[in-house]
Amino acid sequence: MPTDDFTSMEHAFDERIVRLLHQQLTGEVLTTEEQQELDTWKNTSLSNTALYEKINDEAAVQQMLQTWHQIERNREQNKIRFLAMLQQLQPSSISKRPLLRFLNNQVFRYAAAVVLLIGVVTFFWFNQHKPLEPGNKVVSVDKNMPIAPGRDGAILTLADGSTMVLDSTGNGVVADQNGTSVVLQNGQLAYNTGNGASGVAVYNTVSTPKGRQFKLILPDGTKVWLNAASVIRYPTSFEGNERNISLQGEAYFEVARNAKTPFKVTTGEATTIEVLGTSFNINAYTNENTIRTTLLDGAVRINAYHQTATLKPGQQAAVKPSKGQLVVLNAVNTDQVMAWKNGLFNFDDASLDEVMRQLERWYDIEVVYEKGIPTAHFGGEINKQNTLQDVLHILEGSKVDFQLEGRKLIVKP
Repeated sequence: MPTDDFTSMEHAFDERIVRLLHQQLTGEVLTTEEQQELDTWKNTSLSNTALYEKINDEAAVQQMLQTWHQIERNREQNKIRFLAMLQQLQPSSISKRPLLRFLNNQVFRYAAAVVLLIGVVTFFWFNQHKPLEPGNKVVSVDKNMPIAPGRDGAILTLADGSTMVLDSTGNGVVADQNGTSVVLQNGQLAYNTGNGASGVAVYNTVSTPKGRQFKLILPDGTKVWLNAASVIRYPTSFEGNERNISLQGEAYFEVARNAKTPFKVTTGEATTIEVLGTSFNINAYTNENTIRTTLLDGAVRINAYHQTATLKPGQQAAVKPSKGQLVVLNAVNTDQVMAWKNGLFNFDDASLDEVMRQLERWYDIEVVYEKGIPTAHFGGEINKQNTLQDVLHILEGSKVDFQLEGRKLIVKP
């Protein structure tokens, strides 16, 4: 937290401030003392001011609610799929959470209060697992301009080496590749295969820098969600008996079914994932020591270092290049694996360096450890639409201090 008089209050202020904000949003008149306390809190930091303005802005509240609706729906769908796979629950016993709805502008105050409480529930749930310690603080965080979260966008590299920045390109046909039209529509890239293809393989590459994620549909209809700092290379039309692509980074695939033409993903130096039609996630960042393939639906076969494994839904293949080892893990937490796609950070039992690598990729920052990597583990989920400063405030119960200098985050023991 900031190094000012407000620091001594730690996060005990949250319960009271939340109550005052809730009173104000629902139309209850505050006393002079309560209003003064709320104004003091609001003016203490840039992030407090931003939060106050956000929950008093109807359009922002509606967008936040829509984001949380999507997060909850995706989380519930993953849970249902996972439980059904384990056959631990009957379909009739699985109840879906009701989703909030915007009925009209008259309920805006109450909707804003709901958004506020959603965020605070996330905060307190997180801190029940990691209670605050006296003296913990985030150093100098609020003295920086808020660092915004990542957004949709990517760079398309065509067969001739020319590039296009897709988050600044309008809708429509952006290129023609060997008789195949490359179309950008509402932030999603797709390929319309024509009849004029020469039969010569032509490859495109889509890469997401730090702070960007992107969705594309491959020429065979396979849907791909690309996480930040990732690269996928693929032909503009699939010919022959196999559909071969390569991946570096992280992506979630929903593969178009074609029993006659297996879909293969090559990642790393010696790992190939083969599927027919299925949903799975691959995490293959070069700065992670394990390549993880997690199956949600269907079946995939993993080949790595002369070892082979066939996955069932809910299983994960962990390939360790340093040891040339392939291990299959059962009953994996698919909510945690899919959190990135569903708009969340899921830090359940995550180490500090694992958390920092995710923040580096999403917020486009550099993380530096002042005296080695402190031992700390986390729990809970955080909305990825928070600013970096908001996330650091939530993480400050970890017995680790942070100092933010521009886009460099210094981790102090």
